[in-house]
Amino acid sequence: MANISFNFSNCTHIYFKDSSCKLCVDICPIENTVISEDYKIIFNPENCVSCGGCSNVCPTGAFNLNSYSISDLINKKLSSDEDFISCKRDLPCLIALNPQDLITLVLKLEKDITLDIGHCKECFIGKLKDKILEIVNEANYFLKSLGIENIIKVEELNIPEKKEDKNKRRDFLKRFGKLGAGLVFWAAVPNIVKDEEEKEEKQKNIVEEKILPDKRINLLNTLKEKELDLENRYIEVGKISFTSDKWIDFQKCTNCSVCYKVCPTGALKGVDGGLKIQFEPSLCVKCRVCHEVCPEDCLYLEDRLNLKDFVYGRKILAEHIMIQCEECLIPFSYKGDTTICPRCRELEDEIRELFRMEK
Repeated sequence: MANISFNFSNCTHIYFKDSSCKLCVDICPIENTVISEDYKIIFNPENCVSCGGCSNVCPTGAFNLNSYSISDLINKKLSSDEDFISCKRDLPCLIALNPQDLITLVLKLEKDITLDIGHCKECFIGKLKDKILEIVNEANYFLKSLGIENIIKVEELNIPEKKEDKNKRRDFLKRFGKLGAGLVFWAAVPNIVKDEEEKEEKQKNIVEEKILPDKRINLLNTLKEKELDLENRYIEVGKISFTSDKWIDFQKCTNCSVCYKVCPTGALKGVDGGLKIQFEPSLCVKCRVCHEVCPEDCLYLEDRLNLKDFVYGRKILAEHIMIQCEECLIPFSYKGDTTICPRCRELEDEIRELFRMEK
């Protein structure tokens, strides 16, 4: 049985069925394990080797590797004074480590950490090594932007399993002849999380029920704990996969409220009675649902994000004045020009066009 749990109610496709997010599908190394079908992500646990890649890339934490927690890994490294992470001792595969976990790890341990990629060349999912390197580069870029000198290193250390771990595996592995037996072992670790399929399904209120994955909570708590001077420190939004900064084209925005109603984490909110749209970067997971669902296509990414704003900031993206349309009497966002709503203006244009055609 796979040691990965999948809670579809936390998937971006619940908040917007046409979401373009397919990160879990793209990273999975085993065919027909995570697939996209009929606007839905489907997980086939019988094929899963529990590498943790899906858990790594999922922006909303719908996938979870049950045998791994960043808090446990930090405590393990603190107690042992180890400065490396290996798939033979710490977790089923290095692909389970996401950039936010690596940043948290370095900040907590206050030293360089080395990822042992020495076993990747003999692993049947070693093709994920390029993705691991990409994640390391992103984490190091963020650390450098914070002003932290410690980094994540990548080396072929070829660290062996501990003797007790080998003895524990021996009887189990005799039953498996395939190359992926090491990963299958991790898949068989007792699942301490209740099977999601056994839980009674209930309809999720996507407007009220927001989520924030543990990897973000851990990172934010660590950054606040360290009390770093972030005043004039920035990151380029295009170089980071897990957060963003945004702006709204006010002239195009109709205050339809769709963007913040479907935001999975509540990074976008309607405040002051819905007259203002507020953005909180610390809650943004860069899933892009708000951009994709916007009917006016008026929501955009900023080029840079101030790191102080990432941890503590909130800003108003749009502030609306709602007035009644002179024609239909339905309230709309007044832009200072006309007192007729866009819908009625569009209707008037269509009528004029019809008259022109008749002439």
